[in-house]
Amino acid sequence: MIDKNLKGERKWTYYVKKILENMINTDKELSKHSYKIYCDTDGVKKTLSAVISLNKYIKYSNNDIKDIDKSINDFTNNKFHPDILITEDIIVSGISYSIPRLVIESKYNGTSFTPHEILAYNYKADLHKKLYPGLRYGLIIGNSSYINNTTIRFGNNFDFILSLSDIVSSKEKEMLINVVKKNLDYATKLESIIDDKNKSISCVCIENNIIFKNKK
Repeated sequence: MIDKNLKGERKWTYYVKKILENMINTDKELSKHSYKIYCDTDGVKKTLSAVISLNKYIKYSNNDIKDIDKSINDFTNNKFHPDILITEDIIVSGISYSIPRLVIESKYNGTSFTPHEILAYNYKADLHKKLYPGLRYGLIIGNSSYINNTTIRFGNNFDFILSLSDIVSSKEKEMLINVVKKNLDYATKLESIIDDKNKSISCVCIENNIIFKNKK
């Protein structure tokens, strides 16, 4: 049940969150992982700040420290909190961690995106992805029939962009779920490769595929 006090973009964000929450709770493959989903309407700012405090899990080189420090400051000051966050609870050497796997920014009536707005979102994506190895970043636009040229031109740090109807159809829901599931899988695999200090994982080719889908 959607809170009647939620309006516009916040209502849309919560609506998308409930679709993905149901996916996490019912999908057999995803049930093998300990995923949790949060959104701006239920305290994602606080949750993300807590996630950032576990940085002993992440190992950086000295060259990364400047960018990483800036990212952490932006996180803890809540300048760049995301709209939707999916984390995975894992245990390493007996210690529990909650690892960000997927961030989704939510926009309503997105055909009216300005260059300034998309550049701000794109900058957030860049900082967040520098902070966590393998983190995937998406943009979901509600009440929109297409992705405008400005969003495509300036959204290069997004791993996916979806344009959905105000009331998501069954086909759109299937597309959304498939894209999110794929990116959760990519996030885990990318982290494994990036964090593989012993070079035990062989990787000889990585492609950033662009897939265009039209509404029918």
